[in-house]
Amino acid sequence: MKNAFFILLLLLPLSAKGKIIAVLVGVSEYEQSINNLHYCHSDAVEMYKLLIDYTAPENMVLLTNQHAKRDNIVYYLTQLFQQAQPDDMVFFFFSGHGNKDVFMTYDSVLYFSTLEQIFKKTKAKRKLIFADACFSGTLRQQGSPETPNNSNAGTNVLLFLSSRSDQFSQEDLSLKNGAFTYFLLAGLRGGADTDKDGNITARELFNFVYPKVKERTNGRQIPVMWGKFDENMIILKLKNK
Repeated sequence: MKNAFFILLLLLPLSAKGKIIAVLVGVSEYEQSINNLHYCHSDAVEMYKLLIDYTAPENMVLLTNQHAKRDNIVYYLTQLFQQAQPDDMVFFFFSGHGNKDVFMTYDSVLYFSTLEQIFKKTKAKRKLIFADACFSGTLRQQGSPETPNNSNAGTNVLLFLSSRSDQFSQEDLSLKNGAFTYFLLAGLRGGADTDKDGNITARELFNFVYPKVKERTNGRQIPVMWGKFDENMIILKLKNK
């Protein structure tokens, strides 16, 4: 499923003001059952459980297995993200099979170009894509730092991808999650807050997740963070901080 860290810095850090609007997708069971996985639906459920403490239920949609059809995903992404205001953060999480420039939905494929157009139209200043999928690093296409190929999604877009373009992403039977999702959740729950200021920034999250996934998978899976955003973008402001 599932290179280096590269960021284009903007002039000002983005704060945690506004609400979180999220579409969370996990596909373990596919229409063609020969492709089934184990824990991808659980990845999405666990992310939902984490985020529900930070936003209202009406701001999130959880789609797993047979509900994670391509048209359903596009519908909810479009409907929710078009409601976002500039201070909001839109968040797309996907766990399941992936291939070059696509995510495998229950019944079809979701092209990254489709996501780009939806993200470009939203008013939100913070836009996140977290993907636990094989070959997800293909979403980071080759290009110069000034004109990365994913610039069609607009500015302030962060892609945190579970693996390089030539790597599989691994489900971990003992962790009962994808390796990437397990450490991503741990980081968002507070593990990544290394300076103890109560804010999880893009840089902190990468610095926490990257070495842990690499070590856990013996270097066979290396996450990549990519996009046009401020490394001090606040992804989550921890509760009770």
